[in-house]
Amino acid sequence: MGVALILSACGSSGDPPVAEETPHGYVAGAEELPEAQSAIAYVTRGGERLHLLDLISGSEGEIGLSLGAERISEDGRFVYVGDGDRALEVVDAGVWTVDHTDHVHYYRAPARSVGALTFDAPITAVAGFEAHTTIGTADGKITVLDRRDLEAGKVTRLAAIDSGSSTALAVPYAERLLVAVGDDPGRPADRIVAMDERGEPTGDLEVPCAAPRGWAVLRGGAVITCENSLVRVKLEGEKLNAKALPSPRTPVSADPFGYRPRSNEAAVADRAGIWSVNAAQATLRYLPVTGRQLVAAASPADGSTVLALDSTGTLVSYDLETGKVLAQTSVPAANLTLDIDRAYLAEPAARIIHEIDYRDGLRTARKLRVAEQPDLAVEVGR
Repeated sequence: MGVALILSACGSSGDPPVAEETPHGYVAGAEELPEAQSAIAYVTRGGERLHLLDLISGSEGEIGLSLGAERISEDGRFVYVGDGDRALEVVDAGVWTVDHTDHVHYYRAPARSVGALTFDAPITAVAGFEAHTTIGTADGKITVLDRRDLEAGKVTRLAAIDSGSSTALAVPYAERLLVAVGDDPGRPADRIVAMDERGEPTGDLEVPCAAPRGWAVLRGGAVITCENSLVRVKLEGEKLNAKALPSPRTPVSADPFGYRPRSNEAAVADRAGIWSVNAAQATLRYLPVTGRQLVAAASPADGSTVLALDSTGTLVSYDLETGKVLAQTSVPAANLTLDIDRAYLAEPAARIIHEIDYRDGLRTARKLRVAEQPDLAVEVGR
């Protein structure tokens, strides 16, 4: 960590300055705490208030929005609230975790809206990680924001990238951007190119990827979904290396990956089955599911199971090898998020957040009642 030099006010004028080390993990304006400060961020569809349900205390706060919410996503700290068209508001949830691989730091600071942006075309993708946040729009353009400036409460646009395709996706990873590019603005991108924050190719990665769509940044690298495969990109030393993982079923789902933080495994579902990827091992498995229509999947990262939510509101735990149902429970919800211990599902009509212990037969640990209808919900601070 960095070292701050502080001139001591004590001692005689002839005394040399005393150098004090900044405490490891110190973040100005934030309190470091011994456990994850997880919260559920939720909005009522069309509402102009973002609620933050503290999962430790059960208390609830809110942040006023400048738009009516129709979409919501998160990157661990920031909540990105979209109006379903061209406007996006960035909210600092004030809770986050910093992963140093061998240990982690947990922080809390005041929650606040950082600012709102309006684009020339409808928003299609938002991705935030480490130094950058990217926003893709339907015209194939990608706006790059300085995420560290977002931490300081400022919105700074670093670049506008033309993808040369109808795909607008850039995944921040290893201080670079993994950008989907093509040669025809009317067609999807056909490859992933590493760029710097100004949108200039770095020259250290270019890999084929037909119609890029979903992504996840895991401990073992970034994974990006292509039409017929997944691409795993990993930083090895100072070099980015890519590996294509052919899919046993195509096309691969365009839905978001579900995964717990600080893990190597992620999952994504279509109506008929589940893809499970391990970034560290660069492996991909597909589990067909019959008799259900799946709406979401997530990986507990135990190497042997996967969770899925079906259209009837049933949460199911599957054995990855055999497809055997290990446990199931009825939860009237349409979304699924995991942290290192629990799964959370929002039941909007009842104004309930269900907390499920996925390590204990999908036991319901708590039913958390909230102030308004949680139509759109994500977990932050995890």
